[in-house]
Amino acid sequence: MKQTFKLFKIGLQQTMRDGMLFALLPAPFLLGLFIKIVIPIADHLLQANLSFSLQPWYPLADAILIGLTPMFLGMVSAFIILDERDEGTGLYYQITPVEGYSYLLARIGLPMVWAFLCSVSATLLFGISHTPLLQIIFPSIISTFMGIVISMMTVSFAGNKVEGLAISKLSGISFLGLFAVWFAPTPYKYLGAILPSFWIGELVLNGSRIIVIIAGLVTCLFWVYLFTRRFLQKI
Repeated sequence: MKQTFKLFKIGLQQTMRDGMLFALLPAPFLLGLFIKIVIPIADHLLQANLSFSLQPWYPLADAILIGLTPMFLGMVSAFIILDERDEGTGLYYQITPVEGYSYLLARIGLPMVWAFLCSVSATLLFGISHTPLLQIIFPSIISTFMGIVISMMTVSFAGNKVEGLAISKLSGISFLGLFAVWFAPTPYKYLGAILPSFWIGELVLNGSRIIVIIAGLVTCLFWVYLFTRRFLQKI
């Protein structure tokens, strides 16, 4: 465990030295600030001029913030792993006490604990739908695992940082499940249930039901298992 924390510290230092990765750290709070300021102003203007309100979609804005926060931080973890692969240092860690699952714990697991805290705090600070605390905590747990899924998907399929950037752009597809909760009629919305974001939307919109929490965790763990297995086979 000592080696794991040491490697986590090294990753943090790498993030501080890389401008792109460092810029991703405050991104959730900047997004939250945008939501807090711009959407209510847009709602006021639309109501005044078109008698149309955005307020029914305020929970969707909060759900997007909850979902994107771990994704931003998960991409930081993925790019560090890809950088180490490009530099060959990833091979070094395979023959040290930090290998396999311990390496992933240092590079993805520990950063995702921070991502969970950021997801909850950003939503409490900048949320616009007055979502109850439990309806923030449980979706944030799912979104944290979703961040792990995105990280593992990226490092499993990308051979280098350039490919990782391309895959990260495609990761936006994972939010189709979230939008299905709001815009797809029942039963068609359940086609998005294979995506973790679907369960984030269900929890934010319909409350923290235990069956939804379990379904979301099982979905996330399914994808984490597949991508982790592929990643460990590659190293």
